[in-house]
Amino acid sequence: MAKRTRSQQKRPGPGPAAPAAPASTAPAPATPRPPVRAAALPTATRGRFWLDFELSWASWALFRLCFFGLHAIDAVLQLAHAPRYGAGGFNVPQLPLPLLPAPDRTGMSFVYGLLAIAFALCAVGVAVRVLLPLAAALYAYAYFVSQLDSYQHHYLMCLVLFLLCFVPTAPTSVGADGRRWLRAWALRLVLVQLAIVYLWAAVAKVDRAWVDGTLLASQVQPGTVRSLIGGLGFATVAVLVLATEVALAATIWNRRTWFVAAPLGVGLHVGIELIDLDIGLFSYYMIASYLLVVPGAPADAALRFGRRLVAPLARVPAGAALAIAAAALSAGAIYVVRHPLPLARAALVGLALVLGAAVAARRGGARAIAGRLGAGALAFVLMTTVLATTDVAADHFRTWGGASRRMGLPSERAAYLGLLAVDPRSEYAHFYLGQLDVKAGAMDAARAHFAAGQRVAPKRVRCYLAGANLEAAGGDRAAAIATLERGLAAAPGDPELTQRLAALRGAGVP
Repeated sequence: MAKRTRSQQKRPGPGPAAPAAPASTAPAPATPRPPVRAAALPTATRGRFWLDFELSWASWALFRLCFFGLHAIDAVLQLAHAPRYGAGGFNVPQLPLPLLPAPDRTGMSFVYGLLAIAFALCAVGVAVRVLLPLAAALYAYAYFVSQLDSYQHHYLMCLVLFLLCFVPTAPTSVGADGRRWLRAWALRLVLVQLAIVYLWAAVAKVDRAWVDGTLLASQVQPGTVRSLIGGLGFATVAVLVLATEVALAATIWNRRTWFVAAPLGVGLHVGIELIDLDIGLFSYYMIASYLLVVPGAPADAALRFGRRLVAPLARVPAGAALAIAAAALSAGAIYVVRHPLPLARAALVGLALVLGAAVAARRGGARAIAGRLGAGALAFVLMTTVLATTDVAADHFRTWGGASRRMGLPSERAAYLGLLAVDPRSEYAHFYLGQLDVKAGAMDAARAHFAAGQRVAPKRVRCYLAGANLEAAGGDRAAAIATLERGLAAAPGDPELTQRLAALRGAGVP
């Protein structure tokens, strides 16, 4: 009996032989990943409402960049509100039961700081499978943990972020022309969710106060936009808004009607921004969402432009690229760690995430590692840019100082010192530090703060009044009068300064 060959040993047991496929139907050689595009799939898998939603990979990449990039910016902006959490040990959660640990200023700063880094990394496609669920969970915590977050669209974003966790992180098919495509039921459900939002917004406006234009007129600030709407008629514009929301509810989920949904939706949210309602970045999120609706040609053009933009980076030697990316990441992390805001823990955890993503990319060589480190550097640069170009850090310490002052907490002085660290020209900080020094009996320090406040904001009168009262209380009426006269020279005719100066000049008035 002949000995069986190795291939014969690996075969399964005897069974009916499968008929050979005709030569004309044999599949052509193809790359195993990604699979062929949906058009080549069996007919039974097509035509399903949820499962047939498909868009170009370029459209998804552009949406991901804009949508998660906006979330990264918003997370940094939310740092201004972190001191409201835990002030005085008071908190009312969004959920009926205290299922989540109560936050405080440093805890929420950690959450928002880490969200900024995680969303920035997701925006450029780094470790999305791991970081997006983490970001969605942190975002949900930040919303549900306290009713201090009164932005209703944050609840909507919780739902959207949860759904986006189920979007594949790689193209699901490639067309005959080489274009990559993404098929995801979760994106269809996102658009259906947005349709529900528009529908409910329209239903809520079926009210006489809205239809007759009364509510709209009360929301629009004086200016060019109000004059324009007034010329058209507030009632007319109010009805047009309602009709637009109904139309969007009927069209945004159907990509065949993109030519109706996209101009109406973008126009509606641009108009909302022009009205200047205090709704955070909601309109920007919605405008970015229309990248899921419009055809992929604009996104393909943007992707080609982006590739040409970064093409010179490919000519940099891998070792040099790795060194530059590591240096940029280190510089950004050091800046955030040393920032007066309590961001050190968030920066260190974010740095660990970036390094973990770099290690996961080690099979791609030094250039792949440099790409991950460079993406991390971009995340830190985005955070530092927003901190440096906005009032977020100053608002953080002003909010902390105000809450501490109202509640009589000992953290008040630390808040104002932090404010001076990020804004040395803050008259607000100098004034309240001077007040604290007066209470503590440190008159020289108080005098120095009031004088500094007068220098940095010469037209603000309260530091002049506080300085004059300090001198008068010490028995130096001449110095008090001189202080008030300097104030009137900077702010002529101010009634408070004038009244106080007249009282000091009167005989026997302290």
